[in-house]
Amino acid sequence: MRWYWKCLIDSAKAMVPLRTQVRRWKHQVCGYPTDPINDRVTTEQGLLLIDSIQSLRPFAGITILEVGTGWRPIIPILYSMAGAQRVLLTDLRPLCSASTIAAAAASLRANKQLIVSRLSLSDAQFDAALSWKPDWSFADILRHLRLEYLAPCDCQNLDLPAASVDAVVSRAVLEHIPPPVVQGIFRESFRILRENGLNIHIIDNSDHWQHADASLSRLNFLRFPESVFRWTYLNGLNYQNRLRHSQYLEFLQSSGFSILRQEGSVDTKSLADLAHIPLAEPFRRFTQQDLAILTTFVIAAKPQPLLVPTEGEARLDYFTK
Repeated sequence: MRWYWKCLIDSAKAMVPLRTQVRRWKHQVCGYPTDPINDRVTTEQGLLLIDSIQSLRPFAGITILEVGTGWRPIIPILYSMAGAQRVLLTDLRPLCSASTIAAAAASLRANKQLIVSRLSLSDAQFDAALSWKPDWSFADILRHLRLEYLAPCDCQNLDLPAASVDAVVSRAVLEHIPPPVVQGIFRESFRILRENGLNIHIIDNSDHWQHADASLSRLNFLRFPESVFRWTYLNGLNYQNRLRHSQYLEFLQSSGFSILRQEGSVDTKSLADLAHIPLAEPFRRFTQQDLAILTTFVIAAKPQPLLVPTEGEARLDYFTK
């Protein structure tokens, strides 16, 4: 389907009265649809996030907060399986339910061998994690999985104590959040993270309309000024901020974080496409390499504060001569 037809259809859906309630009723009656290919990618990226944390600190017993869980908490369940003591799920509005958790569990079972191998689990441990009684409530299932669902909530202003979380993570979420809100989330993440706490994100910087229309360049959306592009997200679920790789790094650093690792491979096909795409004014200041980075993977840390000696104390020399 051409992208503009899908855009029109999605915009019409946004005008349907009680659409959220209708969607929830559909999930309860028909179950949540699965996508085996995308679910495999989601599982692999969840395991990558776990490996990234484990490379820097023990995973067992940590408190981890996911920004933007969505309908199916595939990755949060993986965090629980890996040994996290407390997994906080966040969303602007409630999306997750008993039926969508059941769909997430089905997707994880389809990737069982990959998961037990990567997390060093026995079959019995895997099966026990995803087993619950049919009459269990949504709250019962969450307790079983050590998940806490914070929705609705604003990740710029969380009802959590300072220095109470070990890692803040997201996967394919930040690109759907307005830039000032992304900055606000990073600032709040800095507040709730413990010293040396981690801020880890996988971000899709490509034009999401290309996912449904292969005829498009993955950078096609960079041709539109915001006054035109805003018409593509009359349905708020289609919002894309079009931030580039370097901007996320700048936002993290300006929020106080130190970048430990950042990966952003230039997509050669997209780089070639830029020769034929008339860029909208906001994107002309970026290098073509920056524009053509389609996936951002970044690990940032909250540094320990420098000790400032009080009067009468010996001054610590932080410089190597």
